[in-house]
Amino acid sequence: MAARILGGLLIVLGASAILIGVGIFLAGPAVISRLTEGLVAQVSGSPAPSPDLWTATQDSELRFYSVLWVAYGAAVMAVGRRLERRMAWVPPLSALFFLGGVGRALSWLAVGQPHLAFTLLMIVELALPPLFLGLWVLARRQE
Repeated sequence: MAARILGGLLIVLGASAILIGVGIFLAGPAVISRLTEGLVAQVSGSPAPSPDLWTATQDSELRFYSVLWVAYGAAVMAVGRRLERRMAWVPPLSALFFLGGVGRALSWLAVGQPHLAFTLLMIVELALPPLFLGLWVLARRQE
């Protein structure tokens, strides 16, 4: 059962990463950021999206990294779809996702609190990897 849950969560994470990465690549980080902030603002009643403050350099940099986010998503989906053969990939992929959350935390400390949408993303990025690893341990025991 743990393997099925873990595989499903990995597929959802991978698909999300691919969609976000493709969105940033095609539409740009400002559009995706405003969409994310707007959705969270609608659901939570938090402040409206922040004004666009993206420079051309930031846009260029994030569109470059978006391709890596798509590749990460594809790898995570591949692991989720064939978990029984790719179990060894769960810890390193979980660690990468966790480090992304650590990066957001460092940004918060260095620059200040982001919009609630990105605080929530940080929480997800810090909370899901321990869940993945717990399910991974359970799945390995059930093998």
